[in-house]
Amino acid sequence: MSDLAVTTAGLTKRFGSQTAVDRLDLDVPSGAVYGFLGPNGSGKTTTIRLLLGLAGADDGEAHLLGHRVPDDLSGALPKVGALVEGPAFYPYLSGTLNLARMDAADPSTDPSTRSERVATALERVGLSAAAGKRVKAYSLGMKQRLGIAGALLRPRDLLVLDEPTNGLDPQGTREVRALVRSLADDGTTVLVSSHLLAEVEQICSHVGVMSRG
Repeated sequence: MSDLAVTTAGLTKRFGSQTAVDRLDLDVPSGAVYGFLGPNGSGKTTTIRLLLGLAGADDGEAHLLGHRVPDDLSGALPKVGALVEGPAFYPYLSGTLNLARMDAADPSTDPSTRSERVATALERVGLSAAAGKRVKAYSLGMKQRLGIAGALLRPRDLLVLDEPTNGLDPQGTREVRALVRSLADDGTTVLVSSHLLAEVEQICSHVGVMSRG
């Protein structure tokens, strides 16, 4: 199990008569940039929500970093950062204040070191120069990087990114791509959901393809 950051066996999720995730077996090696590839509507986001405990499976099992989910989410989630279905921020607050609010929502964090954590996360994603700027003035690529910064407020062994380059212009795409590579170089396992084959080819070391669940 230690060689695999994410595993599922027979994972299944139904919505009424529709099977969104159909007996999925998934193995994500530790240290990989894993491309979770498939067209929109294939079940990728539902799978991610099952992995993170945001939805319950009807059958099968899943493990994150050796912890069975959802039974042991409290053991797994502190080591997991995620950006699912796009970031949401207070537009009239700065990047720094948005991240400070996110950090304050985590009851396990130490308020006395909050400023340091926020500054480190902003530097990690290349937003230190824009830290005091209101988020409403950020480009879409900057907002995506700020969302990733929020997922990195604590050290993470696994980062889950759902369509991180969706809707970005070429420059924003390059920024997020470079960030994913740098995170992987530091030893973080990254699971990247995408419907873009060319994007997965450029940044991923492993790939799994999903179609109709």
